[in-house]
Amino acid sequence: MISRAPVTRLLLLASPDDYLLDLERRDAETAWSAAHPDGEVTTLDEAPSAAVLVRELASPSLFAPTRLFVVRDAGAYLKPGAAGADGELLARALGELSLSDVALILAVVCADEPGGALGDVVRERGELRFLPLPPPPKPWDRPGITPPQRLILEGIVRRVAPELIAQHDVLDALFESYGFRPRELAQAAERLRLAGELTPDAVRIQAGPGECTLKDLEDVLLRRDERAAAGFFARLSAGGPLVGWWGDEVSSEKLGRTLASTLSRSLRQALAIRCHAVQAGLEAELDPAECAGQWWYPSKFKKSILPRLTTDVEGAPGSPLAGLSAWNLHRAFRLAAAYGTDELLDALARLGATGAEVVRPPAAALAALTSVVLNLIGTRRDNRHASAAARPARPRVSRQR
Repeated sequence: MISRAPVTRLLLLASPDDYLLDLERRDAETAWSAAHPDGEVTTLDEAPSAAVLVRELASPSLFAPTRLFVVRDAGAYLKPGAAGADGELLARALGELSLSDVALILAVVCADEPGGALGDVVRERGELRFLPLPPPPKPWDRPGITPPQRLILEGIVRRVAPELIAQHDVLDALFESYGFRPRELAQAAERLRLAGELTPDAVRIQAGPGECTLKDLEDVLLRRDERAAAGFFARLSAGGPLVGWWGDEVSSEKLGRTLASTLSRSLRQALAIRCHAVQAGLEAELDPAECAGQWWYPSKFKKSILPRLTTDVEGAPGSPLAGLSAWNLHRAFRLAAAYGTDELLDALARLGATGAEVVRPPAAALAALTSVVLNLIGTRRDNRHASAAARPARPRVSRQR
C-alpha cells in the first residue's frame, strides 16, 4: 500500500508503475513542505547533468532557508556502464555534500530496486524506497486481481475517493472493470466521486462494455461459467471490441468467423484429448475438479500426464494436437475433463448448423454462438465416467503402422 512517510534529506523513489511512483513522490513533497513551510521547492521534469544538479544543491538560496529539489525522471543517473558516468559523478558528490539545508528527491521508473553507486550512497546517507508491483495471478489461477493487488488498489481509492471504501459492491465493480491498472482506476473513482453516483451500475456504464479476448472465451468454457459466458457475449453485442491472440482487434465482418473457428478448434482438440487419454491410459485423469486445482498444472500435468500424452500424440500423425505446446495441451486437457464426449459432439453439430463461420451479420452470428456456448455450458454431467459410457461414439485418431 502507498504510504505517507516523511521525506528524508536524500530520497530515491523507484517503482515499475509510473502512477504509483507519482503518488509516492507527491506524498514525499507534501511531507517536506509541511515540515518546512518557509522552504522552496524546485521541480525538474528531466534529469539535468550531474554537474548542474550538484552546483544547484551546493548553492545557498537567497530567498528561503531550506530548499527541496525534485527530479521526476532520474533514470539518466542509473544507466549502466559508460552511459552511467553522470550517475557515478552524482553519487560521489552526494557522498560529500553536507545536505544541511537542502533535500533531494529522485524518482525513477524501473523494474528492479536500483543498485550501483547511486543506490549505495542513497542507502547510506538517505533512504531508498522501492515500490514493487504485486505479482499477477499465475496463468493457472482463476482470473482477477490478487489480494496484494487489491490492497494497493484500495489504498489508491482511499486517496482519491475515500467515500467509496465502504461501498464494497462499487469497489468490486471497479476492480472487475479496470483490473490492476492503477491510473485508470483512480481516474474512474474520481469521476464517480465528482458525479455523485456511487453505484456498481454507474461504474459499468462509465467503463463501457469493455474488450473481450479469445482467451476469455476459452476461460468461460474451461470453468463452465454461464454468467461469465453471458457477459462475454453481452459485451460483444454492446459494441465491445474482440481482441485476437496477438493483441489485434478483430473487425466486425470477421467476428463470427473468428469466434466460430476458435470454438470449433477448442472442441475438436478436447475430443482428441479424450481419445488420446484412453489410448495412453490417462482416462482416470480427466477429473474436472482435480484439473481445476491451483497447482495441478505444474505439479501433476507437467510431471506425469504430459510425457505420456505427448508420446501418444506423436504416434498419431494428423492429430489436431500435434505441435501444441505443453501449456496449450494442458488447456485442451482441462477442457476435455470439463465436458463429456457426447456434449462436445453435440456442440460441434450445433456450431456447424449455425453457419457462423460464413459471412453473415455480426449480430446474428453472436446470437447463434451465444446459444451454442450457453447450451454446452448448461448441460452438466459427471464426466469422470463419460469416456467409458460414450466409447463407441468416440472419434478415432488414426495411427501410422
